[in-house]
Amino acid sequence: MTTHASLAALFPAAFVRAGRVTFADAVRAHQDEVYGVALRILGDRDAAREAASAAFLKAYRSWDRYDQSRPVRHWLLRIAANEAITIGRSRTRERARITSVDEAGGVPDPAQTPDQALVAREERDRVRSAVARLPELYRVPVVLRYFSELSLEEIAAVTGRPTATVGVQLLRGRALLRALLEVRP
Repeated sequence: MTTHASLAALFPAAFVRAGRVTFADAVRAHQDEVYGVALRILGDRDAAREAASAAFLKAYRSWDRYDQSRPVRHWLLRIAANEAITIGRSRTRERARITSVDEAGGVPDPAQTPDQALVAREERDRVRSAVARLPELYRVPVVLRYFSELSLEEIAAVTGRPTATVGVQLLRGRALLRALLEVRP
């Protein structure tokens, strides 16, 4: 047994405390991703800020009950996705006011010509618009898989759904997305 392992066996509580993540560290590390998930689910910057704020407030209030042995990222993303869904449901009348999400696309390639950048931006906007039109049941797994790059198992942990269900929802979500993208505006 190594020295580290023997110390951990003798003083397990000390090693758990030493590995604890503070709430401030969790926010710093995951605030952009929490906001990004909310933005992609809702498609509205103001609503996404509201969802991210509500998610962090809920996380702060239940921080003492959070199991530090589990990944904080999944826990925060689950809260954020749930908050975004709740806010999206309450704002159905405002859905027509969806704004463009250019800033969520990242930094443009400096090697691109202006017309290439415009075409790329229009294509990104078209994909984001199509994702925003997906039913919530499919939109959440699609956003978590393709925008947050979570595995099926991680999405299942975040959404609380079985992995097989997530896989089926992704298949159906991709098929719906493909159909939406084939129709040119």
